[in-house]
Amino acid sequence: MSSERGPQESTSAGLPPSPRRPAWWQLVRFAGDPLGLLDDGHREFGDAFTLDIAGNGKFVMLSDPEVVREVFRGDPEVLHSGEANALFRATVGQSSVLVLDEAPHARQRRVLVPPLKGDRMRAFFEAMRLETLNALRQWPRGVPVPSLPVMRSITARVILRTGLGLEAGPELDGFQRKIERMLSQGRQKYALVMMTVIPIDRLTGSRWAPLFRQLRDLDEDLFAFIAARRRGEKPAAGENVLDDLLAARYEDGSALEDREVRDALFTILIAGHDTTALGLSWALVDISSHPEIQDRVTAEVRGATSDGLPQAERLPDFDVLDATIRESLRRWPVVPFVVRKTVRPFAAGGREYPPGVVLCPCSYLVHHREDLYPEPARFLPDRFLTRKFGPHEWFPFGGGNRVCLGMPFALYEMKVVLATMLAQVRIERPPGARSTPRRYGLVMGPDDGGRIIIRPG
Repeated sequence: MSSERGPQESTSAGLPPSPRRPAWWQLVRFAGDPLGLLDDGHREFGDAFTLDIAGNGKFVMLSDPEVVREVFRGDPEVLHSGEANALFRATVGQSSVLVLDEAPHARQRRVLVPPLKGDRMRAFFEAMRLETLNALRQWPRGVPVPSLPVMRSITARVILRTGLGLEAGPELDGFQRKIERMLSQGRQKYALVMMTVIPIDRLTGSRWAPLFRQLRDLDEDLFAFIAARRRGEKPAAGENVLDDLLAARYEDGSALEDREVRDALFTILIAGHDTTALGLSWALVDISSHPEIQDRVTAEVRGATSDGLPQAERLPDFDVLDATIRESLRRWPVVPFVVRKTVRPFAAGGREYPPGVVLCPCSYLVHHREDLYPEPARFLPDRFLTRKFGPHEWFPFGGGNRVCLGMPFALYEMKVVLATMLAQVRIERPPGARSTPRRYGLVMGPDDGGRIIIRPG
């Protein structure tokens, strides 16, 4: 990135330096090549720099772990993540934890924590393993196949089973198709540019915008399903998040309204489906590219299986697999930074930031610090076997009071899916294959869909 501004010059009072490029140029680069823009900014300006994203405001990228720690510990009445995530409101709803701040956020978070706590994961194990086995049975052997669509199918079906308590069948298939159609509308590389040119809140409820047509179609089915479950007409196939939400009570004893239940489910569907699929696809790319790591993971998994399949009680023993997942998420965080909007002056790293600035602890840049992760470009899972990294040093799921509620679910699901696959088959990369990060809407994934070859184990 070229710049005529020196590294000590600020874009405005109190802000770190910024590239001397028009805001519209920064928007297009930010949408088309976000990691390149982050690398260039860090190379030129160091651990704090400002991006002026046309129509979106000023984003201060922070990659000093100690400054990240300060932001994560910041007063939630001063730093608003929900306000910074306002563009999600049109899809996840007004009562989603993603877009709330302060007391309303804490209130909704308390309701959502119990269904997603780590000790609940074991109830979801069978659904995760079964959907993985079903996908493997249909996966052609010996030919390159993009892993991302397969992982999206697995994670969507797992979310529908565990979120709504659905069994395999036409109803689950119908929900899956509608979710995929809706999400596909927002996966374009330059979606952020389009949402800036035509703000999404202006299109909310539109009958001609494809996203909102698909959203309305999905909402009709979801509200009808919630109402039927309340009436006892849709018995669940097992433990599920919807039943937990219907049984939940706020501190005053009141129940969640249908709209609140819908927004909570929608948040889980969106945040826990595509992001986990992208993380799995990256992990498959990394594992298949490093046969020596695959050998270790496979030996660990197959040495603890029963009837050739992993069992829930043995998952905590898979240390190499866990380290492999964490290392892949380090290299390729699906969301490369998190956001906190200052609503009052806030000091971090010896600098006071004025109101209206979006502070961005940048997981991508922190995860690639040479002093924290030697040889950061290399895939070295042993880092996570020899050292424990703090929540300000490894944070692919965000941090502080806004750490992703679905983190235990996502890590557990990744472990189950990969353990099940590697207990059954061996994976390879096609000759000459190369995956580079690209945007799928607001998240990052392999540009080739993470192509791999499945062979008999």
